[in-house]
Amino acid sequence: MDEGRRRGHAHAPMRTLRQLRRHVLPRTEVEGRTATALPGLWFARATSPVLAKRVEARMVTLAVILEGRKVVGFGDQELAYDPGQYLLITGERRYRATIEGASPDRPYYSLSLEFAPEQVAKALLALTDAGVRFDDNQADSPAVTARLDAPVLDALVRLVECLDDPVALKVLAPATEQELLIHLLRSPSGATLRQAAAADDGRILRARVFLQNQVGTRVSVDDVARHVAMSPSHFAHRFREVVRMSPMQYLKHCLLYTSPSPRDRQKS
Repeated sequence: MDEGRRRGHAHAPMRTLRQLRRHVLPRTEVEGRTATALPGLWFARATSPVLAKRVEARMVTLAVILEGRKVVGFGDQELAYDPGQYLLITGERRYRATIEGASPDRPYYSLSLEFAPEQVAKALLALTDAGVRFDDNQADSPAVTARLDAPVLDALVRLVECLDDPVALKVLAPATEQELLIHLLRSPSGATLRQAAAADDGRILRARVFLQNQVGTRVSVDDVARHVAMSPSHFAHRFREVVRMSPMQYLKHCLLYTSPSPRDRQKS
């Protein structure tokens, strides 16, 4: 590759970051968090510093700063990140968040995207079924920061663009979210997420996917335990230990997550 092509390749991710800013900033005109038409996708704006605010991540969360700088703390672990980096939180976590240097003239802007447990399970199983093998032996960590790369940025831009097209929002956005997870799981920083997912035990991952596919049908704990070759009592105990809810509560969670919005129900 010649020098000119190397320079172009090196700057391509930043061009994509500028595209992402152009899509997000006009949608983020109010202070604080802004919900979007895509469940789990949020934009945020701050015009003054925020000191050690307590925050709770509900599930695996990807956070990207578009303008400004943020420091997050998970117990003794402290991570700082700014534009060109992302924060990946590996599951349900409580942490401290500090926004530095924001002002009315130079607001802080960010986006965050939540991934439901069944999405992570599906992505990991898809990689496993495709023959991908990982050799992860690092310690479990609640979160990691990493440099944004072109595949992740490109997928994020396409995901935000779906907000302008109701058809794309229904048809393309779910596939793009899955693509994002695949990129994250395969990245060097993805070892942290893979480690957290692997801690579930492969059988619990398969039970999650099985339950998701049973939404709207009658299924019992015995049915799921049989599907993953575990005794019902051990399965129920292990599932609650890993997922922090019973199998039947998880099935209800899947139903709520996949149910159409009130607006969609009115249209149908």
